[in-house]
Amino acid sequence: MEIGSGHTWAAVRVPDNKYAVIPNQMVIGKLNLKDSKNYMASTNLVKKVKAWSQNKKIKLAGYVKGTVNYSKAFGTNDKTDAIYNRPRMWDGQRILTPSKKQSITKKSYTLFLKPDKKVSPAKVGQVLSSHFTGTKYSSYGKWKAGYRPINVPTDVESHILQIRNNVPKEYAAIQWLAMASPANSVYLPFYTNISDTPSQYKVDGDYQDPTNTKSAYWTYKTTAMVVEAYKHKKFIDSSTGKKTDLIYKDVNPTKKAVTK
Repeated sequence: MEIGSGHTWAAVRVPDNKYAVIPNQMVIGKLNLKDSKNYMASTNLVKKVKAWSQNKKIKLAGYVKGTVNYSKAFGTNDKTDAIYNRPRMWDGQRILTPSKKQSITKKSYTLFLKPDKKVSPAKVGQVLSSHFTGTKYSSYGKWKAGYRPINVPTDVESHILQIRNNVPKEYAAIQWLAMASPANSVYLPFYTNISDTPSQYKVDGDYQDPTNTKSAYWTYKTTAMVVEAYKHKKFIDSSTGKKTDLIYKDVNPTKKAVTK
């Protein structure tokens, strides 16, 4: 579902065998409102967009012969999106459907794609923790080629909401939660009907102390700060004061340690 300019809305059903990667950009395209099973929109949307498109002061795009392209009418697709949004859509689709070869500089991507393999929570976590991992655009602390990755060091938390259909309904819903940046954290399952939470996740968020090892957030945040220094090919050797070359591989030391 997307809301355009605060005055209209549109929604499209995600096909059962496909997925959608949504950046901070409107992506719902042409609306087939005759197909009420798969498309919905605010009242008189087509009439409103038609009127706005004919208004000389507004000149709204997106209306063609009785149909509305919602993202063209109310969204953007400019130079900022080429740096900040479309590359993230490209990266998510690259991970979930690697068989589909695409350029990171495309002006638009298909909204719904079929994954090459069934998507698991772990695979979703891979998408959310990606910073163009494994590609020539790989970045974390710095954006290479100016592209904004899905995961950045300033992430506060990341979550995956899962509803399972093979268990009793009272246990069906799970929130997988990774504190701080998921590139240096782990997703832990929290059942939505729990009555208590692990103590490490109860620490007051206003207590800004990176040395607080009782806090899950600060543990993962500090790990990211420590690991980040070794993710650059050159750094300052504290003993000599000189720049030193490092052998760098785009890996996640935290997750490797956890899985051992």
